[in-house]
Parts: sequence; structure tokens; C-alpha cells
Amino acid sequence: MSLGNFNYFPAVLRHQPSHGWSVEYYVMDGLGVMRRKVIRMNSLRKRFGKTSEFKVYCNQVVCSINARLAGGWTPFGSEQNTRLYTPLEMVVGDYLKEKEGELRPDSMRSYRSFCKCLLAWVSETCPGVQCSGFNKVLAVRFMDHIQNDLGLSGRTYNNRLKSARAVFSWAVSKCYAKENPFEGLKTKRELPKKRVPVPPDVRARVTAWCVANAPNYSVLCRLVFDSLIRPREAWRLRISDLHLSDGYIWIGEEISKTHHGRMASLTPDLIRDLAVMVEGFPASMYLFGPGFKPGVKHIRYQNFRELWERMRDDLGLPKEMQLYSLRDTGFNEMIKGGIDPLTVMQHADHHDLTMTTRYANHVDPKLVETISQNAPEF
Repeated sequence: MSLGNFNYFPAVLRHQPSHGWSVEYYVMDGLGVMRRKVIRMNSLRKRFGKTSEFKVYCNQVVCSINARLAGGWTPFGSEQNTRLYTPLEMVVGDYLKEKEGELRPDSMRSYRSFCKCLLAWVSETCPGVQCSGFNKVLAVRFMDHIQNDLGLSGRTYNNRLKSARAVFSWAVSKCYAKENPFEGLKTKRELPKKRVPVPPDVRARVTAWCVANAPNYSVLCRLVFDSLIRPREAWRLRISDLHLSDGYIWIGEEISKTHHGRMASLTPDLIRDLAVMVEGFPASMYLFGPGFKPGVKHIRYQNFRELWERMRDDLGLPKEMQLYSLRDTGFNEMIKGGIDPLTVMQHADHHDLTMTTRYANHVDPKLVETISQNAPEF
């Protein structure tokens, strides 16, 4: 074989009845010997319904390899791996399939939402790109799209960046890519969450509104404020999770946001009202079913927010005063009421005190009055 001035012969797609599909090319090794390299494509063939579609994809792989060879790349010293030529769309599908076996259905929503956003951008910008071919330039362009075209906040930008890193970290671990293109990209500055505390006089008005319009909603509000139960955790509760005689609710691992089981303490008033609310209902029922009554199916989670917004409009409260604000207010008032921060941290199911103080650090409308009345004399 005459080599002339060439140090490689281009890749081509071949099909042999005995061996199936492969991409083959010749390249000179470090000793000046022209060696044949073969990439078996049979495992990828199973992913395509039609042979014509598979051949179109294989030709893209051939073009990719030839472009790299023309740029001086050599396969020697690097392991040839068919997975490196898998389309990003297929890799993302495998990623979601694996996550579905690990996470709760409602936790999967954010994963699917991000992957849908990523693949929509890919289909418009670089359709058919291989996972290993999604480089840092594309990663930067995608994150620019997140920030500039979608106009998302710094917090959402950072969440999307975290999701992107997770997808490609998984891809690297599964040999679909050699590096994570999103590593090294900087996060954005996050603005404080727009939530304000719910002072005692407002809580009294909220209670009065609930008594007149939706009595059991008052129970939800107090679970969030007194027991520091997250609204979505309360949404998952069943009557069997209540231990009223012992004064607590068990938040199981399958319910808890952090996947750590804990006991949420109950006030005497909550114990009394919960006992009335669940009387006569089977323990297997959800605590908040349709109409905020115990039921076989739980209520739509959106109903929690929708009823709060209706109440907020009726009472003329600011939009920054959200249902979750009750939990933040609970942290704040427990700490200022003399309960030690470590106990509040454990009660709130936080990993450390930094998180507890972060969410409790809201503007206190009575701060000036409190300091002026209780400050020591000079």
C-alpha cells in the first residue's frame, strides 16, 4: 500500500453479513506503521427503527472522525468506545430512564423540565450532536440562551447549570463523554427570595378567613408555621403518619424533601383540630384530599397555592407574603422566642445552622421598636 504523504486513510462505513456494521479507517501509529482501526456499530443499530436512519447517523460519525483525523487527532493512546458516538438525545433518554427508578414522580418533574429545555435548544442549534461532541463552546452558548433568551433569574440559571453538570457527569461515568463541558462555568449572583414574614396580627386575620371559608386550610397553615412542615410534605401526609397521642407527625423518608425521616412536633391546639379533622376516616387516607378533607387521593398540590392567593387577595396582603412565608416566620419567631438554633435546625430538617439562619433572616417590621425598648443603657 503506497502511503504517499498521507498519515491516515479516511473513515468509511462498512457492512458485512458476518460481522455487521462498523466504521473503519487507517492511521499511522507512533512507529510509522499504518494501522487499521474498527469501531463496531451494532449496539447503536438497535436504537434506530430504520436502517436508512441508522446509516444517516453513521455517516455523521464518519464525518466527525475524518474531521478529527484531518486536524491531527490520533486514536492511539485513547480507547475507542462506541458510546462516544451516541447522540445526545439518546443519552438524555437513558439518563431520565435511570433517574425514574431512583426518584419520586414529583421529583422527576424538574429533571424532565431541564432535559426538555436542553434538547429543544439542541434540536434548533446543533441537531444530531453526539454527547461527546457537546463541547464547552456549546455549553456556554446554551447557558447564554438560558440567561439572555429566556430571561431567567440568577437562582434559576444556577439551578439549570447544576442540572446540566449532573447530566454530563452521569454521561462521563457511563462512558458517553470524556469530560463535562459545564465544569468551570461560573454561577450567577442570586437575589434574596422575595418572601416577607407573616406577623401575629396577619396570622390572626388568616385564621379568621379560614374559619369562614376553608376551616381545614387553617390546619395546613399551622402545620407549616408551628410544625415547620413544608407544604409539599404536608400534601403527601396520610392519616397513618399522625401520632396524636404522642404529639408528633412522622415525616417519612419517602415524604421528606431531604429524604431523611423526622418527627414534627404538634402544639396542643393542632392535636385537637387534627383529631376532629380525621375522626371516622381510615388511616390509609391522605390527610388533605379533595376539598381539604381526608381522601383516597390527595388534593391537587396547586390548590394549596391557589387558595392562599385567594385569601391574600381578599385580605389585601402583599404578593411577597407566601404560604412558605409561614415556615420562614416560624424559624424566626422560634429563635427570637428563646428556642436554641440547633433545636430549630433539627425541627426544620436543615443540614446546618447556615441554612436555618438564611431562611429566618427576613426584615423584622418591629426591629426598631424591639431594639429601642430593650437596648442596654450607654
